[in-house]
Amino acid sequence: MSVIKFPGSRKLFLSVIFARVAYAMVWFDMAAAFPAIQLSSHYSLTALGAFTTAFLLGSGIFQVPAGVFSARYGATRSTLIGLFLVTLFSFASSFSYGYAYQLLVRFATGLGAAFFFAPAMVVASNLLGGKRSGLAIGLYNAAFNLGGGVALFVFTPLAAYLRWNAPFLMTGTLLLLALVFCVYTFRGIKEDSSKSESKVRQTLSSLQIWSITLGVFGVSVAYYVVSQYMVEYTERELYLSPELSGAISSMILLGGLFGAPLGGYLSDRISRKRVALVSSILTSFCVALLSLKTIALTWASCFLLGAFDAAAYTSAYAIPAETQNIGRRYAPLAIGLMNSVGILGGSLASPVFASFVVKHGYSLSWLLLGLVTTLFAPLLYLRLQSTDKVSTTPKTLVKMAVCLKPCET
Repeated sequence: MSVIKFPGSRKLFLSVIFARVAYAMVWFDMAAAFPAIQLSSHYSLTALGAFTTAFLLGSGIFQVPAGVFSARYGATRSTLIGLFLVTLFSFASSFSYGYAYQLLVRFATGLGAAFFFAPAMVVASNLLGGKRSGLAIGLYNAAFNLGGGVALFVFTPLAAYLRWNAPFLMTGTLLLLALVFCVYTFRGIKEDSSKSESKVRQTLSSLQIWSITLGVFGVSVAYYVVSQYMVEYTERELYLSPELSGAISSMILLGGLFGAPLGGYLSDRISRKRVALVSSILTSFCVALLSLKTIALTWASCFLLGAFDAAAYTSAYAIPAETQNIGRRYAPLAIGLMNSVGILGGSLASPVFASFVVKHGYSLSWLLLGLVTTLFAPLLYLRLQSTDKVSTTPKTLVKMAVCLKPCET
């Protein structure tokens, strides 16, 4: 399949990566502001947690509708709309109009995030060419870890020493700059519209896509659970200070910063499913190691878990665009489905894990979580047909043609 050359593709790629870094901060600015909001508004920890839940619900529920929109009207248009929405609602989050207002705004922010995530990934993967799409997705995912790490380290003191809404204002400002940058670099790109309802249904019902989705589902659950409970676990079970506990938790993001591009690079050279499978199994092993309650192993496990998780998802995200009858046009829909299942599954798994910890303790809970992650991994090979390579017949190549193309001048 020929590679589409974009006008100024290097700037295009940089604009998407910068937008991804700013977008990542949307996922962490609320958590960074929790202590300051609690002091300012006297909300309980449970009430604050509802803000995060509202965001996750907005993002999880609208992943598929955003994918449908992208399939019909183009990935670049969806990317810009999503970027505009998260910018708007990030600024809106900085206003204090009551608890219900914040819940609604966080839900809307998640909605905007859904419209950005998968379409922007497909745009980025196209810019480095088909043979390096895995590396492009890896860099795209690494940018998320970079943005998240910066948010956690910078926004928490920012909220403490300035005001509770400082993280939201900073996020909104960076997103606005990213939006302007993308609008500028996206000029000269033309996309054809498509309203094939049958293709949408075919993508959503594809057994190959569902096998990938379920195959990395365990990895997603492990990531959300470990990220959410690592600070509490290290403080309570390992008797570490809040500062050290936060540093250990940040190792997950740091690991992903390296694991995502490495996983993408490897998946460009060997089977994408194989990289995803091995990475998923290694992720489960890292989770199980947490049961040993050793400080050194906990540091290493968090870093490696972040790396292997990112490698698994990077490899999995590269598969839909190379799958017959899906291609780049409907890849955002397939990726949105994968992400939606992962987000909603992770959200539901967190309270279940907490209940299990109360009854049986952390050691057994970590072991069972690792086991669950392992059990889902083989579902990547639910179908015997490989989706790593697509048919190269002329008819298939026409169907799989890249939808993004430069305007004729």
